[in-house]
Amino acid sequence: MNDVEEVTRYLQAFKFVREQILSPTGLPVSVRLLTQAHKVLLAGVRGTDKQPGSVRTSQNWIGGTRPGNASYVPPPPKEITNLLAELELFIHDEQPTLPPLVRIALIHAQFETIHPFLDGNGRIGRLLIAMLLETWKLLPEPLLYVSGYLKANQAEYYRCLSETRRNGDWESWVSFFLEGVEIAAGEAQQSIIQIASLIAVDRKKVLDTASSTLQTLRLFELLPTMPKLTVERAQAELDVTFPTASTAIKALENAGILVETTGRVRGKSYVYQAYVDTLRNE
Repeated sequence: MNDVEEVTRYLQAFKFVREQILSPTGLPVSVRLLTQAHKVLLAGVRGTDKQPGSVRTSQNWIGGTRPGNASYVPPPPKEITNLLAELELFIHDEQPTLPPLVRIALIHAQFETIHPFLDGNGRIGRLLIAMLLETWKLLPEPLLYVSGYLKANQAEYYRCLSETRRNGDWESWVSFFLEGVEIAAGEAQQSIIQIASLIAVDRKKVLDTASSTLQTLRLFELLPTMPKLTVERAQAELDVTFPTASTAIKALENAGILVETTGRVRGKSYVYQAYVDTLRNE
């Protein structure tokens, strides 16, 4: 269930970030926003023992069993604060000389090079791309999933990042990133169609299920941002009684939308499996 947990937490972190950057009183793209998103991302999943919401205070490394045989050793903890401050200044430069997509490529690479957290750097780094695409109004909605390209071409992704650090080859990294944006844009339309079609078909299932109520439909509409849930979570999100939330979940289960994953009598957990599978394949 780790994959489902991580998808769910990523969606929740993404939702939190969007609410902040779109609100007149919310946080802008900043170190503070990234650390708060990191706290949401790591709550209850792999990495909860890795200082969620806090910049690391110890040395980390990538690959190997220790810094001495690692493939990459990020900057020491004492340098992280200044490096992140400089990155933040670059993000908010009011007179940039580079095109926005090139700037995003550089920002992502620099964030991954700083590696400011003990865990979750890759996920936060990918979230940062989405944040900037929307903040800089390159997209009206978060429709471009560059993360899928980076994950699908992970070996080349790591190689290009490594070359920026070892040989200063920023051109290859930027070229790789821009190619990814182009490919992701081409795939976005198909992805949107698949997800929208799934939700439309499942919404009809909800409406056609005899046991469905208004709360069932309300809960279904929330599932894209919380595809894994419990009765308690549904109760809190819907602001209803426990029995009402339980009834709504049961109706979604009867419609074949939610799947119970624990097999327990108490403390049950449910997943919108078809949606998670669609996201995982994108």
